[in-house]
Amino acid sequence: MKNEQYIQSCHSLRNELLGYLQRLTGRPAIAEELLQETLLRGHLHQAELPDSHVELRAWLFTVASRLAIDTLRKHSNWRENAMDDLREAAESNADFINLSRQLIGTPETKNIAKEHLAACFTCLLRTFPEQKAAALLLKEVYGFSVEEVADQLETSFSQVKNWLQETRRTMNAIYGASCALVTKNGVCHQCVELDGFFASNSSDPLAESPRDLQARLAVLHELRDKGMGRWHVLLFELLDELS
Repeated sequence: MKNEQYIQSCHSLRNELLGYLQRLTGRPAIAEELLQETLLRGHLHQAELPDSHVELRAWLFTVASRLAIDTLRKHSNWRENAMDDLREAAESNADFINLSRQLIGTPETKNIAKEHLAACFTCLLRTFPEQKAAALLLKEVYGFSVEEVADQLETSFSQVKNWLQETRRTMNAIYGASCALVTKNGVCHQCVELDGFFASNSSDPLAESPRDLQARLAVLHELRDKGMGRWHVLLFELLDELS
């Protein structure tokens, strides 16, 4: 692959790769570092890269996945109640509150409810083993086939299918018990609260859907090449202060 072709392909894939790494790690700064390492490895191996954009995309996602999984295994200190902890930290941080007020009604928070639903998904996904989390994102959000995911994660077709079934079943159960968008008995409706705070007027991000995991995955797919918005990047950075 020629250098110019590689640079052009990387430019078109950068946001998608960054969004994937942000969703998988839940750490924006780490995701950026992993993205740079992924692109660097591609640059160093240009002579071996496929000319096809589709095949290059799969190659880069494979590298990104393996780098992220290795990193997560070395630093597996995720908080199971991360979203609740983040809310408490944000509400007690005067600087963060002031910045949030400055963003009220701005284009940056226009889709805040959907972005928060995606952020909630990230928090929940991080409680699963790294390969299971990567498999769900790769297959259901980024459109790779089960066979491709198996190759990317160096496992079998049947193992990926099992991971997908187990993760989907568990996530549906958790959402059904805690999300107020799914059941009136749910305890969490932060996405709708934020929509009101930021005057976004988009309201319930699942209003036109069955309110199940598949609907959430559709939102993730819609945002897959956007990654976290500025407010959520700043929110997730508070995790480092909680560690």
